[in-house]
Amino acid sequence: MRTLKTLLLLGGLVVATSCNQIDDFIGDGGGDDEEPAGTIFENKSNLEPLVSIMPQFNFVEVYSLISTSDVLPGNFQIAGAADGAGLLEDPNGDGYIFMLNCEDDYSVVRVHLDEYLTPVSGEYVLNSGVADFARQCSGTMWERDIHGGPSDLYLSASENFNYDVKGIDPYAPATPTADFGMDALGEFHWENAVPLPRDAYNGRTVIIGGDDDNSLSEGQVTLYYSENGDADLNGGKIYVLRAKEVHSGEFAPDEDDNLTIPINMDAEPGVTYNEGDLYLGATYDVEFVEIENGADMTREEMENACIAVNAFQFMRVEDVDYQKGSDANNRNVYFAVTGRGPGRGTYNDWGTIYKLELDEDSPMTGKMTQIISGNTDTNNMDGNLASLQSPDNICVTENFVYIQEDPNSFSRGHTAYIYQSDLDGSTTKVVMEFVVRQDLAKDGSAGIGTDNGEFERDSGEYGALIDISDKVGVPDTFLLALQPHYWESDDFLNLDGHDLRTRPDDIEAARVRENFSPREDDQGSQVVILRGLPR
Repeated sequence: MRTLKTLLLLGGLVVATSCNQIDDFIGDGGGDDEEPAGTIFENKSNLEPLVSIMPQFNFVEVYSLISTSDVLPGNFQIAGAADGAGLLEDPNGDGYIFMLNCEDDYSVVRVHLDEYLTPVSGEYVLNSGVADFARQCSGTMWERDIHGGPSDLYLSASENFNYDVKGIDPYAPATPTADFGMDALGEFHWENAVPLPRDAYNGRTVIIGGDDDNSLSEGQVTLYYSENGDADLNGGKIYVLRAKEVHSGEFAPDEDDNLTIPINMDAEPGVTYNEGDLYLGATYDVEFVEIENGADMTREEMENACIAVNAFQFMRVEDVDYQKGSDANNRNVYFAVTGRGPGRGTYNDWGTIYKLELDEDSPMTGKMTQIISGNTDTNNMDGNLASLQSPDNICVTENFVYIQEDPNSFSRGHTAYIYQSDLDGSTTKVVMEFVVRQDLAKDGSAGIGTDNGEFERDSGEYGALIDISDKVGVPDTFLLALQPHYWESDDFLNLDGHDLRTRPDDIEAARVRENFSPREDDQGSQVVILRGLPR
């Protein structure tokens, strides 16, 4: 934390900023022109924030940081589908370096911010010209002061078409078509790869991942583990989660003699279990089992290996995060499972949230609890959040879990929410909802789906929610990435400097692997600043 910067911020000094704008999307951002110069907390973008705060959180303030309609020097614009992100203090100045995945553009941008978070320049450090182009979904900043090792590294997760986590030096000159693949972590449908802080397991490297898959072995919770120091990213082994206990299907009487307390049973050897074998609120013993020679496998081989070891099956594991605070807290891992939507015949229609408590002496074993479920009237019908639709990203602070929806394929008739939950899922409140602006939609019309799960037109989803309080010196300050999928423009094509349409053979090969085709994307993005969000 920089003391001088903190004093300036708390003193309320404000700096005026400007940037080029696309006329079609001009707003009245930039804050009050009569304010003195020098504050973080004003609109930096020409587009107003695309979220709306709920009344019970009316103390939370929102400011737009950057949007695709903003043009920085060198004609730089962020591409669409802003997802994973990380922020670092710039070692060469008073500002910051902001890394951002542009999921559907298969790219990663680096935006340089001044001391008040005003964007001043940017470049693409990864673009769709790279040989192993992929949808770059969630991301995590490996920070040497937190996670160990000699240097910072941005971990960008590749979900589709190619399947490595990419490790990008946040300070190095941009080489957007270089090979950044971290082969030692293995090939999965990576949603995120999250390193635990070095003091969670001294002298060991622990990275927990989410496998956003619904085919063959379905979704896995993965573990990369090394005992060769706290930053060994090459010599570790790959593991996947397996059940040691499941729900027996029977219940014990509660204090009123009602049969409501689920009874566990030992998992049977050689049996593969899934989310339908659990009960909301019950806690089960779990373990990680090794995938031998996993680093050398293709994704298809990895799928078969997961089946062979009876890995626990989730219906698309999405984002992962750990509880902040003490070393003991850091061993509490939370993850979102997005579900598949109603009428698909699966064991998880609307989505679930899990808490994984890793044992103190080793991350190889622990206890898992389903703390939130949207399946109130489907599947096990034991859900506790009837409005939940496709939880995707997740942010865990010391005291709360923030759950971000993605009604991209199925909907309960409302735009994407962000929920705040306590750490055991017993109290959940809606913090904000996604704003749908019809004037930004390409055809002047954007829908939000229907309450029976049918999909009309996606209203948008959230990307990363990251706590930057300690970096900027102001408590309860966050950055939030937004994907307004309805905001499309031909002006947003090729913003990463490469046109994917020039690679027809690679597009066809990717289509065969995934059964859908990559495309040159034309969506917009936005990132907003949140002030006052409790942590």
